[in-house]
Order: sequence, then structure tokens, then C-alpha cells
Amino acid sequence: MRRVPLLVAVVALATAGSAGATLPNIPSGTSVGEGVPLKAYANLTPTVQLFGAPVTATLAVVADTKWVDPLRLRVVPSFTPYRPVRPPTVVRLRVGRFAQVTWTWTLRCLTLPCVPRIPPSDRFHVFQFHPVNLKYLGSKGQPAYKITAGWPALEVYSQVTAATENQVLGGGLLHWAIRPAPVASPTYRISPSTLFWLALAVGLAFFAFAGLLGLRWYLAVRPQPIVETDGAADQTALERALAVLAWAHEHGDETLQRKAFERVADELGLETQLTAVDELTRTARELAWSARTPADEEVETFAEQARGTGKRDEPEEVEA
Repeated sequence: MRRVPLLVAVVALATAGSAGATLPNIPSGTSVGEGVPLKAYANLTPTVQLFGAPVTATLAVVADTKWVDPLRLRVVPSFTPYRPVRPPTVVRLRVGRFAQVTWTWTLRCLTLPCVPRIPPSDRFHVFQFHPVNLKYLGSKGQPAYKITAGWPALEVYSQVTAATENQVLGGGLLHWAIRPAPVASPTYRISPSTLFWLALAVGLAFFAFAGLLGLRWYLAVRPQPIVETDGAADQTALERALAVLAWAHEHGDETLQRKAFERVADELGLETQLTAVDELTRTARELAWSARTPADEEVETFAEQARGTGKRDEPEEVEA
């Protein structure tokens, strides 16, 4: 079932002809016949068409896989002035030693060289594409040999009939005010390159402005660090706790002030051994958990008493 369509395709393409080149001669014979390892057939569909219609170009290569590796085949086509619409499709078939590789291109030409003109060929053009080169690469990637396959002639007719042209031009139905000429180059009020760099500069300026606003917002909402005064490294834990209490009271931070009272109460119990400290500790905890906000006089009085207690607890220097 696979061999039947394969042989039919070969017979159909054989009408396009095969062009031989320097091919190795194999006296023992090959599966493609004539003692050659491969043959190439090129065809165009349709060979007669109207301007602007697509053309299908097909190149089929049949080879004896005993002497040819189909993966080493390279095709170098040229369809000027036509151009491929997309990359070619490649179909590979293999039956025993017989293999066929088919490349199919869809071609189109909408440019001036493909427009049919009355001179030289009575309302149609005949195109003859350059023969396609098929290379077979050796084991080191160098061309071992190559063959060529010729394309049939392509006739392209105008989509405007002679009767329509005579009716429009000869009958006086169409009068040209001016002769058609190439369109002038476009003009701009602002150069496109200048507009691009100007838009880029404006965008960067807006970006920088947004960054500046974001920086100002961050500086406004971030917590302010507590700056230690000179000699803060030498302060005791109680003195640092009292410094935090003073800062929180000065800035009206009620939550931090309550936490500072708790910290002072803890440090009073650790750093001092006086019985009077129990009263200050109890006062600190009451102020920390009081439902009302302590008055300024209460905070200042407590801080002075706690600071004085810490000073009295320092060891006295004994003269030698």
C-alpha cells in the first residue's frame, strides 16, 4: 500500500524530466535504474496562471539507500523574481532500498517584474527559473557530487483582458489627469528618530519623578532610629531603658512608653539590691498597665527616682 502512491508519484514527476550531472556509475545496478544512485524531478503547478496567483514548485528526489543517505541531500533553489511564501515542506518515504524525498514550495510574485506587459509577449510573460542544484554531501560535509533539475516554463497572463483594456482606454472612459509616478517619500513634522528619543526622555523623567515621590514617602513613614548620645555604649541597661522611656514620652508614643515602663521595672529588679526599689518596680508596672495615660509629672518624677536609685547602687571607689 505504501509502494503504490510512491511509484505513481515518480511516474507523474518523470514527465518534468531529469537532468543528470557528474554521478557515480554503478555497474551492478541500482533500485532507481540506469546505474545511478539517485534522480531528481522538478515540476510547477500550474504552468499557466494569472498574475498574482500562487504557484506550487515540487522537487522529488528518488535514491537507492544502499549508495545514498537521504539525510545528506541539500537543495539550493532559485525562483527569481518569485519568492517562497513560507519554508518548504519536506516529505520522506522509504520502501526497502528505494527512498523518495519531496520538497514543496508555494511561490508568489506581486512585484513589477511579474506584471504582464504587451511588449514583448502579447499580454503574458514566460518565466524560466534557473535549474535547481541538488548536492550530496560526503562523510566530512563536503559536496561529493551534485545534479541539477530543470523547471518547466511558467506562463503568466494578465487579469485584465484585451477587451476590457480597449473599452477603458480606447473608448475614452478613463482619462489620466497626470501620468502615474512613484510616490514621493513621506514627510514628517518631527523626525521619527527625534520623536523616539524625545518619548524615551519623557518616559525616563516620569520614572525618575515617581521614584523621587516613592523615596519621600518612604522617608516619611519609616520608623525613626533612636540615636544614642555620646557615651551610650557605657550606659547600663537601666539607663538605656530610661532613655527609651524619655524618648517615647517626648514623642507621644504611648505603646512604646508602656513597654519602656515594663523594661525599667525589670531592670530595677536586676541591677539594684535596695528594698526601696520594690516600690518603684510596683509603680512602673502600674504605670505600664494603667488604663489612663500617665501625666507628664508622673513620668518625669518616676524617671528621676529610678535614675537616682541606679546611681546609689553603683559601687564606691575605695582609696588605696
